[in-house]
Amino acid sequence: MRSPRLRRQPAPAPARDPHPAEPTEVFPLGEAVEVLPDEGAYRGAHLPAVVARFDPDLRSYAVEYDALAISGASGRALPETVPASQVRPRPPPPSPAPHAEHAPVDALRDGAWWLGVALLGGGRADGKVAVRFPATREEAEFDAADVRPHLEWVAGEWRSPEDMETSKRTPYAKGTHIEVARLEADSVVAWFPAIVAKPIWKNNLLVEYPFGKGSELCNEIINIKHIRPCPPRASVISFCVNDDVEGFQDDGWWPGKITEIHPKLTYTFKLATSGKKVQLHQNTLRLRYDWTDDQWKQVAQNLSGTKFTGGDRVEVSSDEEGFNGAWFQGTVVKSVGHKFLVEYDALKDDDEITPLKETIGEEHIRPSPPAIPVTNGFKVLDEIDAYTNDGWWVGVISEVLDDQKYKVYFKAYKEQNDFELEQLRRHCDWVGGRWMQASLEM
Repeated sequence: MRSPRLRRQPAPAPARDPHPAEPTEVFPLGEAVEVLPDEGAYRGAHLPAVVARFDPDLRSYAVEYDALAISGASGRALPETVPASQVRPRPPPPSPAPHAEHAPVDALRDGAWWLGVALLGGGRADGKVAVRFPATREEAEFDAADVRPHLEWVAGEWRSPEDMETSKRTPYAKGTHIEVARLEADSVVAWFPAIVAKPIWKNNLLVEYPFGKGSELCNEIINIKHIRPCPPRASVISFCVNDDVEGFQDDGWWPGKITEIHPKLTYTFKLATSGKKVQLHQNTLRLRYDWTDDQWKQVAQNLSGTKFTGGDRVEVSSDEEGFNGAWFQGTVVKSVGHKFLVEYDALKDDDEITPLKETIGEEHIRPSPPAIPVTNGFKVLDEIDAYTNDGWWVGVISEVLDDQKYKVYFKAYKEQNDFELEQLRRHCDWVGGRWMQASLEM
């Protein structure tokens, strides 16, 4: 194959996080402090304690906990020696002013101070304060004396969340569409669409559910560990039996499997949680993806590898420079181990007459795409394939000239050309053994 050209962008250099500085202050024996364990059941808590000993070599403290913390432990082991980075002074006495709505607060529970969010602004006649704990998704009421404003000990001084830049940074800004986990016995059983209404201190958000009904939650304060971005917008042309999918039921996306295929794009969907079977239209089903390590990973399907035999119509891609985004039509002559001998329709051998034959690895071959009707033409920004230079090249509609003619922009080559409607087809991707009508790039 003769290569046009290929422009490559250099990969960005990986960013490095700076190492946090070690604390410089040393607390004397008998100093009243708070311990912030970073493991076990007390992660995120502030435990009242007194310094018993400091080890300068290990940069650690031996501490003795207050009787209240010990009694609240209920048999759970409290760390006796802790790193200096997990010890801070006790905060100053709080102001008697009532807590603002959604203000970060600490609430005293089981002998420890736990970070939460005040639910109602202003004082209450009964002297109680309602607090939400976003990490555990619990709510509780406390005496006003057992709730204090949350403060951070930074570089030897107390700082409120409002004064810290981190309170303004969040990966999910106001208005972002997300999905929130529904938990049963600490396991995720469904994902519910929501919108970020307000970022709150650190990793907490106020979210709104657009589909809430009756007793369902209309909004919730939640930690980002219980949310994920919306999955890739990839539309499957057809599902297969045993596909791992999510079905939209009761305002949420529930995992399950396809068990039967019916006419008119309808499927029997079996919920993973209850085993209940319902019939759903294709528009309310999607392939299942997991959000892992800040990226989407498609759940493996129960599919055997695509097998081709002699006479099968296929399309072939190439890693050669200049062929990015192109697929060339051909016919399988025979299989050769895990590869296939393909005869191309349009590409010719060196004599410019004989159809070119090549042995192709399975990673570069796919079935011929389905014929998707184009009833109302294309629109600007539609992703299409254009037939040119003996193959189908992916591009986008950049201008509609008339109902039979379009300008197409090829991003990989920064080129634009005119095409007739008959030279275009809807773009779809062969992913996980099935055809999908959109790129997985978000």
